[in-house]
Amino acid sequence: MKKVFAILLAAVMLLALCTGCGGNTGAASGAPAGSSAPSAGDTAPSGSGGESVVLRLANSHNAEHITSQACQMFADLVNEKTDGRITIECHFAGELGDERSTIEQCQFGGLDFTRVSSGASAEFAPLMNALQMPYEYTSVDHLFEVLDGEIGQEVFETFKNNNLVGITYIHPGSRNFFNAKKEIHTPADMAGMKIRVSESDLMLALMDSLGAAGVGLPFNDTYSSIQTSVVDGAENNMTSYIEMSFWEVAPYWTYDGHSYMPDMILASKQTMDKLSAEDQQIIFDCAAEAKEWHRVAWEESEAKNAKIAEEKGCTLTTLTDEELKAFQDAVAPMYDSFLDADQKAIVERVQALG
Repeated sequence: MKKVFAILLAAVMLLALCTGCGGNTGAASGAPAGSSAPSAGDTAPSGSGGESVVLRLANSHNAEHITSQACQMFADLVNEKTDGRITIECHFAGELGDERSTIEQCQFGGLDFTRVSSGASAEFAPLMNALQMPYEYTSVDHLFEVLDGEIGQEVFETFKNNNLVGITYIHPGSRNFFNAKKEIHTPADMAGMKIRVSESDLMLALMDSLGAAGVGLPFNDTYSSIQTSVVDGAENNMTSYIEMSFWEVAPYWTYDGHSYMPDMILASKQTMDKLSAEDQQIIFDCAAEAKEWHRVAWEESEAKNAKIAEEKGCTLTTLTDEELKAFQDAVAPMYDSFLDADQKAIVERVQALG
């Protein structure tokens, strides 16, 4: 009996040992708690009938923001058109880091996609500066003609030099100034004011040109920074102004339209390279579909939120032609001092389309 028991015990121990040596089978593999989900970098290249992958997309906006809705639409479309093989998890409200850090994560393959502004991305593709100069575009149609055409795609191509892939441009809205202190009609009204801007050399130079002090801060720190007088105001589009409740702490809004700074979705080149050509095309097609929806929805949102701002009692200042020209004249030297020869050539092509 003892001999039989010993044989059975040995068999059980051998079976347990073999089970422990089994291959990794995803969620059931006993991965440590808190480890990230499998990404494209963890699988063979995907294609029709290929392995499933879970990718991550970072976004600094909250989940309710209209741009976040476009990101979620993109993710849902990819899931639908790959029959669930590719899942894109959207992380909002800066959960995975600020814009700069998420670009860096994509650059080194730690993150798959990120939605960022051109201000944050220009360091990784310097030609982007040529698409976000102050008072560069005559209308939103002019902007779209540039972004959707040869110029926009040429600039996107330069991201590959930093291990990134430009997926699509997203309507950024016209950026305007808002502050906690007073109406702004001329650059002289901004003298000495501290204005939160994205952490980019271009925006800091813009503030210098207008006589204000630019303060580079993460987007999600804007409200508290105005509330505690770390800064006097900021600049953004009307939708963000209302949805992020900036009107509560900075009720003075000035329609100067100093910039259209294109938002975009960037991808890790490592991620894209490990997807099949078919799945890469699905990514681009779904992003384009979400982009078109967003453009229509954005214009509707801007009009709706401008009305809300009026109802909230905000002071909305529209500049006269003469007042606007004073802003344009103040920043004109930036086109020579801030841009190199390649960037100036892009700006000339942009202006020719206007």
